[in-house]
Amino acid sequence: MSTPAPTDQAASWERARRVVPRGVSSGHRVGWSQVFVRAEGAYVWDQEGNRYTDYLNAWGPIVLGHCDRRVNEAVLASANTCDLTGVGPQPGEMALAEKIVEVMPSADKVAFCTSGTDAAMHAVHVARAATGRRKVLKFHGSYHGWSDHVAVGSSRKDLTAGSPLNTPNGGGLHPEVVADVVVTEWNDEAGLRQAFVDHGDELAVAFTEGYVHSFGCVPAQPGFLELLRELCTAHGTVMVMDEIKTGFRAAIGGYQSICGVTPDLTAFGKAVANGYALAGLAGSDALMGHLGAYSRSEATLDGTYNAAPYSIAAALRTLEIMESDDIFTTLHERGEQMRTGIQKAIDELGAPATVTGLGSEWCVYFRTELPRNFREAMESDAEMYARYHGSLLAQGVMEPAFATGDRRLNASTTADDVDHTLEAVRVALRAAVA
Repeated sequence: MSTPAPTDQAASWERARRVVPRGVSSGHRVGWSQVFVRAEGAYVWDQEGNRYTDYLNAWGPIVLGHCDRRVNEAVLASANTCDLTGVGPQPGEMALAEKIVEVMPSADKVAFCTSGTDAAMHAVHVARAATGRRKVLKFHGSYHGWSDHVAVGSSRKDLTAGSPLNTPNGGGLHPEVVADVVVTEWNDEAGLRQAFVDHGDELAVAFTEGYVHSFGCVPAQPGFLELLRELCTAHGTVMVMDEIKTGFRAAIGGYQSICGVTPDLTAFGKAVANGYALAGLAGSDALMGHLGAYSRSEATLDGTYNAAPYSIAAALRTLEIMESDDIFTTLHERGEQMRTGIQKAIDELGAPATVTGLGSEWCVYFRTELPRNFREAMESDAEMYARYHGSLLAQGVMEPAFATGDRRLNASTTADDVDHTLEAVRVALRAAVA
């Protein structure tokens, strides 16, 4: 089989589709014409040599910057010293767990795995083992991975004004598992209270994002997370905070260290290792004590690549840099510069749009009011956003391809990068409303 020319992106996509379903091994990579072949700092380059300022950052993992040499050198040193053994604590495993216990309020113990889906799945297993209950509560639109236990209630294609809240996210989910998932609307206090009235004694676990990034940037209304914490405590339900996007990006201790609401378990991943595959579950001694192996009374945690030394080394170096370089000050300053500049452009142009966000992240909604829940977020004008996104991409600015995707910068993004992006935003807003 012939190899496509180095600059022929269409040929690369066609070659990929011949051997990989839809050409990619992760669904959110569909819908692009680009094939990216180089990355450094705040930028990525496609196969044709075009440079883009990256505000996707792989949906969150790239927090220091692409191809950070300090992190890569730590990984190489680890790989050249002691690679995967499959026996006992892996090099650096206890040191990284100690650091996370130090900075994350909910963490007495930490167990590592390879993806956010794994972390969320194990959270359900632990909660069921601890409570002897089956049902899971989650919020409409929030995505917590692809295990059957939680892959419900955030379907976009099947969303209508009257569609059930607990619609499966995809085909192949076990219907009995779906039936055990109770879904309520984000920021709906009455609905949340009613869910506990109806199912409180059956709920093993309640999942929440501390700050919703599953459909952009939608914070909890004042008192909403506190209410969830109160109801979980009253009913003996395990509260899980999904910090897979906010952990080690909103703050080194996660969003829980900002909002002051401490969950029983925390699922984390993405930014912890600046692009290397690492995730984990943190929680109280009592709950984490239910993790074991191959027992009917314990929640099995097993995985060949769990706590792989290379990913652990990446995370240790990433967290060290986070603290020594005070990157959260940079992330928050640049994020505020971006949000303030976008809002100014919206106001001056009179565009029917709103912008909001947290720290290094933001979202532009093409609607006149900020959304409070999933259905409202999905009312963002998709056609306007498509024009906005297309204009930005043509100007060398890479953001999510759909209207409710959250975007973020990394610590390598400069103030000049943000200023240049804001110039592109003005052009894109004009294109969106044309």
